[in-house]
Amino acid sequence: MARIFLGIGWPYANGPFHIGHLAGAYLPGDIFARFHRLAGDEVLMVSGSDMHGTPTTYAAEKEGVSPRVIAERYHAVNKAAFEKLGISFDLFTHTHTTNHERTVQELFLRLLQTGYITRGTEENAYCPKDQRFLPDRYLNGRCPFCGNEAARGDECDRCGHVLEPKQLIAPRCSLCATPAEFRPTEHFYLRLDKMQEALSHYLADKTYWRDNVLAATRNFLQSGLKPRAITRDLTWGIPIPLDGYPTKRIYVWFEAVVGYLSASKEWAIRQGHPEAWHRFWDPESPVRQYYFVGKDNIFFHTLLWPGILISVGGFQRPYDVPANEWMQIEGRKISKSRPSDLDAFIPSLLAHYPPDVIRFYAGALAPQNHDTELDWEEFARLPEEVLSNQYGNLVQRVLVFARQNYSGTIPAPPAGFQASASEGMSARIHRAHEEITAHYEAVRLKEGLERALTEVREANRWFQEARPWQASEADKARTVYEGLWLLKAAAVWLSPVLPFSSEQVWRMLGFDHGPGPGDWAGAVVPPPGGQKLGNVQPLFPRAGPAPRGPEVPVTVVSSQAPASDALSSFAIQAATVQSVAPHPSADKLYVIELNVGGAKSRTVVAGLRPFYREEELRGRRVAVLANLEPRTIRKMTSRGMVLAADTGSRVELLSYPETVAPGTFADGGGIDSPMISFSVFESNPLVVGTVTGRHDDHLVVDIGDRTVEVAGNWTVGSRLVVQLDGPGGSRGQVIHFASGELLTPGADLPSGTRVR
Repeated sequence: MARIFLGIGWPYANGPFHIGHLAGAYLPGDIFARFHRLAGDEVLMVSGSDMHGTPTTYAAEKEGVSPRVIAERYHAVNKAAFEKLGISFDLFTHTHTTNHERTVQELFLRLLQTGYITRGTEENAYCPKDQRFLPDRYLNGRCPFCGNEAARGDECDRCGHVLEPKQLIAPRCSLCATPAEFRPTEHFYLRLDKMQEALSHYLADKTYWRDNVLAATRNFLQSGLKPRAITRDLTWGIPIPLDGYPTKRIYVWFEAVVGYLSASKEWAIRQGHPEAWHRFWDPESPVRQYYFVGKDNIFFHTLLWPGILISVGGFQRPYDVPANEWMQIEGRKISKSRPSDLDAFIPSLLAHYPPDVIRFYAGALAPQNHDTELDWEEFARLPEEVLSNQYGNLVQRVLVFARQNYSGTIPAPPAGFQASASEGMSARIHRAHEEITAHYEAVRLKEGLERALTEVREANRWFQEARPWQASEADKARTVYEGLWLLKAAAVWLSPVLPFSSEQVWRMLGFDHGPGPGDWAGAVVPPPGGQKLGNVQPLFPRAGPAPRGPEVPVTVVSSQAPASDALSSFAIQAATVQSVAPHPSADKLYVIELNVGGAKSRTVVAGLRPFYREEELRGRRVAVLANLEPRTIRKMTSRGMVLAADTGSRVELLSYPETVAPGTFADGGGIDSPMISFSVFESNPLVVGTVTGRHDDHLVVDIGDRTVEVAGNWTVGSRLVVQLDGPGGSRGQVIHFASGELLTPGADLPSGTRVR
């Protein structure tokens, strides 16, 4: 059993936090904590509201209330939001406690006594109109590095550089816009320059840190550390524990990082064991400390905080600081000062979406190695495609089939079944478990999530190809038992990201709880035969549409799209690929130019990079859904969708015969077809089918889990694409061109494969 300490960056208590904060620090920390608890490790995860930061005093002045009113208001708002999201802090406290004040002042005095804090006088920004010194958040100006005119006195939001007030070009008071003057004032300085050598030694073995974190930290060191003022001319905050400084306070860059230690002490007191914090902080304790923060906090957690701990002595030091980049909107940080960004704040999102949907998007798009973009259409589409159509579909079809065929119980393990077998489903589950575990242990959280979802996609394909509804009793029992085992394992693997739905899956499997401490290893243990299954319900039910983001309608994910009374008009057009290039800000996307007849072209964005090389696409005949509403995907507008059959593990582009000219529309669609949304497209699914016979005047087409009737004269064995009259429809129409040529899928694709 390992011992893990997790410190999560402290949010300012000046407003609600947003999805960028969630994706950058809070969710990654929670995923890591939940994984280690599932693994049976001893975990302490702490954070809290930064009550004393100048963003709080700035907001209070603008509102005309005391800083305490603002701080307590938003501490309550954010604490409630964290709880609803399932962020599993062992303690979420704040910095306006007696315990925190005492801990900060103790470290301040110890550093002062040993010469690591000294007094000094320097010129600080001063507003001649308001007649007061300006803390760095009260100062705006032009960034000397990127030219951003709205840089603050402590950092630039655009380029991420940590700044000093004197570095700003044309500095001004952020409240009244008066040009700032610089006047002398006395402050206390943390002597980071005296810590340079010790910090260099500390950094020497940190080669396992993320590249961005290590590079930024080395750059700071190579530039030479300098004394840093850790007091400010304020009256809100922690007093300097010395006489003669009534209008100065210890500043947040020093105070907030000490909060990890003070929060650990508060946690121990609340547990009734006041000395328990030592297990996570004593230098001889077998503990690893991790700090989850955004890239703008790298300096304070890889140099300033370790420097304090080294200089004071007697404490653990950070083992890893897996800092993330930023999730942005249109290339800029999300801000509550912009009305168009307010929908990205967590209380607003929680009013419309289940917590697991928010967690999934933030986890899948986490800015782990580079900045990512919040895209409202992607926010609607991605959870629906993955959570509903893949994960929810697998859970529904396996559990419903099991209940219907085995009297609502898990069937007994089939004869000769071996959970530790080196082949088949057992080997697959064990292999996936080892790989997912390795990803999570190395804080490769996105990779861990993607590996688990790959197994879900593969399981959908496997269950479809096994066709238990047509199999012998022995094969049917084996498929169902192994399918339920895979559901049990998948719920464990996804539990760090999707704790609420993972508990639902386990309860549907008949357990009286969700995955808990010590259950990680149990993912490779099959479920008990004969256990009574719980009630099976859609894992991601539709909660109703909610407009999200500026002028972008977004639908909540559903496990089943609504059936329509009539087939929607799909304008499916023959095209050839003119050019293809990687999307500039997405690893899995191509930007493709299509020839749709003569000099006409159409630009689409397609997620084909994992499946096709660029040279395999150029000149290829493809089919495009031409009347899909244009969608902006990572700042690129896609005017249509290239159609491909998706088995879960592979993607096969649809094609058409050479006799069909580019630009030709399949029957039922044309240039004047009305535009449709993605949800309308999903409501009349396209599936791969095989003609198996004729009934009366209709063809009988096998689509995997059932047969449907369609009009036409194609021969038995013909492979075709069918548009169904609803997700569970029994009728449909074949996609074909006027001359009878079919839109063709790959020859070896199983019947029932979805086309999207």
